[in-house]
Amino acid sequence: MKIKTPQISSAEFTILREMLNEIRREVRELKDGVHTRIDTAVKSVKEAFQGFGILDPEEEMWTEKQVCERYHVDRKTMYRHRKAGRITGYKYGEGKNCKIYYRKADVIELFSTLNA
Repeated sequence: MKIKTPQISSAEFTILREMLNEIRREVRELKDGVHTRIDTAVKSVKEAFQGFGILDPEEEMWTEKQVCERYHVDRKTMYRHRKAGRITGYKYGEGKNCKIYYRKADVIELFSTLNA
């Protein structure tokens, strides 16, 4: 049993092709508009966070020494915060020569909640 497929004329094919091209253009315009809006929103959020000192591209990580100096705390205090799970420290190096780093945003959050 053969299934008959409908035959379309070249004029109908041309109309369908034009319709598909128009739909493709509309989808592309919508996609570009969404991307533009997303880029604008991301830029606004980044600018807002940079204003608060959270996103500083030149200083994403602080050493434990920098944190202690800026917030006038002892290394033991930072150790207790790490052990209590209030902040995550990242160790680089081994043994006594290792340095502990903290994400700037985490440090700001920790001390803002402690002082609140």
